[in-house]
Formats: sequence, structure tokens, C-alpha cells
Amino acid sequence: MDSKGFDEKTSPSKHDTETGDLIAAIDPVAEKKLLRKLDLNIITLFGALYLMSFLGTDRSNIGNANLTGFSTDLGLVNNEYGAAVSVVYATYVVFEPFWTVLLKIITPKYLMTCSTLCWSALTIGTAFVKTFNQLIAVRILLGATEAAIIPCILMYITMTYNRDEYAVRNTYIFAASALSGAFGGLLAYGLTQINAAGMHGWQWMYIVEGIISFCLAPVVFFWLPNSAAEAKWLTEDERRLVALRIELNKTQYDPEEQFSWSEIWRCLKDWKLYVQSVSHFGIDTTLYCVTTFMPTIIAGLGFTSKINSQLLTVPVYFVAAVSYMIMGYFSDRLKVRSPFLLAALTSCLIGYIILAASPVVGVRFWGVFMVAIGLYVSTSLNIVWAATNHAGYFKRAFATGFVQLVGNSAGAAIGFIFTVQSAPRYLEGFYFAIGMTCMSLILTAGLSFYLRKANTKRRARIAAGAPDRPELKDKNPHFLYYP
Repeated sequence: MDSKGFDEKTSPSKHDTETGDLIAAIDPVAEKKLLRKLDLNIITLFGALYLMSFLGTDRSNIGNANLTGFSTDLGLVNNEYGAAVSVVYATYVVFEPFWTVLLKIITPKYLMTCSTLCWSALTIGTAFVKTFNQLIAVRILLGATEAAIIPCILMYITMTYNRDEYAVRNTYIFAASALSGAFGGLLAYGLTQINAAGMHGWQWMYIVEGIISFCLAPVVFFWLPNSAAEAKWLTEDERRLVALRIELNKTQYDPEEQFSWSEIWRCLKDWKLYVQSVSHFGIDTTLYCVTTFMPTIIAGLGFTSKINSQLLTVPVYFVAAVSYMIMGYFSDRLKVRSPFLLAALTSCLIGYIILAASPVVGVRFWGVFMVAIGLYVSTSLNIVWAATNHAGYFKRAFATGFVQLVGNSAGAAIGFIFTVQSAPRYLEGFYFAIGMTCMSLILTAGLSFYLRKANTKRRARIAAGAPDRPELKDKNPHFLYYP
């Protein structure tokens, strides 16, 4: 936006003075205490939701179930298992941008409670399907209802925290995702040994995990505030401090902003949206091929015992969680995203090359760990990057939902890439992952270069006296991108 677009009645010095007064009113010690309290109450709840929803849409569950008679009991033939893996994303990806936009309109408490109730019931219902057609119907509904949880968690974080606090909070959430992979393997190991009441182990796995998820719904309803400034578990002073933080963060999130189609159109005209969306498709190829097919891939390495295949997923997910917690922390501290994304994607690329090239079991298992190092760093940080660099709630909501829509389409494709016919090496799948990872590396590097150039121009405008105008959102010359 050029200089004539600024309101001459607005005094930059007055705005700067007001901002300085707000900053001075915040006690750093009290703010740290507040953040710990928010993390304990909100992020812990979100972590539990993420953990169970990650199991609920079967990113790891259906892989564990398939090792214990799932396909045989349902009479799945050819690549019907792969189709069942993929079809959940047909509705999942379509609904993601709608739920993120609706979150502020319906309110987080009601939207996320209803979503949790629905996908929990459908998870339990999966245990009672008898045919391929019934399985497909349940998974289509599962995708539509569960799609609200993960993208809306990120949006809630952007409504509550500052930009340089996003990644760390997402490391906690994605640690729960990694835990779900490990927990899913351990739980599957125990539950799939049960044969009682005329049901097999995989059915008990779905029932138990669905019931656990169902119990989270009332917790969400009674504990999650629509805004942190309304939280009953905060003191009056803490709520005032939240309000001050929100006021300082108005360029990124304005609680008073009303829905406007112009914000959606503004988002669709932003070319950066499409670069990150295509890049995220390549990134999510890594996520879904590893999380969905992890037990089967490990079994294909030569660890032929089904029990060993399930238990050996645990250290892999642990490495994935720890690597993201480290990189997410430094990403927030340094206020950059792309260097960590590039490092993570490089690690994934090396891992895929090892898996495709080496016939040695031990070496290929090391390749799985190399992929795991970049697994959650790339998947989560790319979404955080998009959320960080789009301002205005509805533009940011649609952008993050759209990026995840395109990215999660990889889940729909992956069941047809890692096919039964390509077992046990899955070479075609690994070749595809190598190509997609290279594409994401190039797009990430290119976008990072552009953002750094754009920041140089904005700093020059600030030095020339351009006023700080939060109402301009990410067109505000004082809004600097995180490269």
C-alpha cells in the first residue's frame, strides 16, 4: 500500500506513545506466570485433543489395525485398504478452511465440543463395520467432523499468543501427536491381544480409544474459554493482562473483527498462499506415509514380528517429538521459520534416499529415524509460518485452512502410492516422497528469499517515517514477515 493510502489524521507519535504505555503496563514476571498458566490449562487440553484425534482419524490406528486381522475380517481385497486410508481425507481437507473461518463465528467452545463428540462416536462405530462400503461411509463422516480440531487448535493459539510464541506452543501440541504414534503402538499392542465378547483385538482398540476421546468432550465444553480474557481459571489481574497483550497484538488479531468476504478474496489474491500450499502437499507426503504406514514399513525392513513392528514405532516418534521441540524453541527465539524448515526437509530427504537405496535392514531403520527428525518440524512449522505471515483473523484463518486443505490431500493420495502391490520395500512410494521433498525444499527457499527482500523494503519505509497502522493488518509497513 502506498503512502497516499494512510490516514493523515493518524499521528504516528501518538500511536507509538500508546503502544509504549501498554508495554510499560505489562510486568514481565507476571506475564511469564500468565503464559505458564495458559499453557497448563489450554495447551494441555489441546495436546490431549490432538493425541486422540490423531488416533481417531487413524493416521496410526488403521496401520496398527491392519497388522492384526483388520483387512481379513472386513474381506478387503486388492488396494481396498489403501482406499480406506485415503478416503477420510476427501472430506477432511474440504472442511478444514470452513472450520477455521467458522471458529470465531460459532465460538471455540461449541465448535470444538461438537466436533469431539462426533468423531469420538464415529471412532467407536468403526469397530462395528462389517464391509468395505460401511468402512468407507464411516471414514467419510470421520474426516468431515474431525477436520475441525487440528486447524482450529492453531487458530486458537494465534488468538491467544503473540507471533513469537506460536512455534513453541505448537511443539507441545505436536509432541502429543508424536505421543499418539507411540501411544497408539503401545495401546494397539495391548488391546489387539484381546479376543472377547465375540470381537477381535482391532475392534477393542477402536472402542477403547473412542471412549477415551468421548470423555474429552465435556472437558472442552466446561474448561475451554472462547477467549483467554474470559477464562474462569484466571484471576482478574491475569484477565486484564491477557487483554493488554491482545491490544498490543491487534495487527495480528483483533477480537472485534467481523467476517467479510473481502478478507477471503484478499487471501486468495496473495500468491504466497499457493506457494506454501503446494509446498505443504510435499511436506505432508512425509507425514502420512510415515505415520499411516509406519508399522508396515518397519515390518518390511525385516522385523517380521507384528509385535516388534508396533513397538519399534515408539522410539521413532520420540525422536520426531524431541527434534521439533528443540527446533520450535529456537525458531521462536530467533523469529525465523525457513532455516529450520530447510534443515528438517533435508533430513527427510536423506532418510527417504536411504530407505529407497539400501537393502540393509539396520541402515534402512536408521533412514526411518532420519525421516522422523524432520517429520513434525516440517509439518507443523510450515503451517505456523503461514499463520505468522498472514494478518487479520479471517485472512489468516482461511490461509491456514487452505494450506492444510492442499497439504492434507497428500493423505488422500498416499494410500494409492504405498500400495499392497509395492510391499515390502514400497520403492514407488519412497521415490514419490523424494520428489515431493525436493519440491518443498525449492519452494521454501524461494519464499524465504522473497520475505527477506520484502522486510528490507518495509524497514526502509519505517525509517522514512511510515506510520504504524494495525488496521492495515499485513499491509501495515510495520508488519515484518518472519522469513
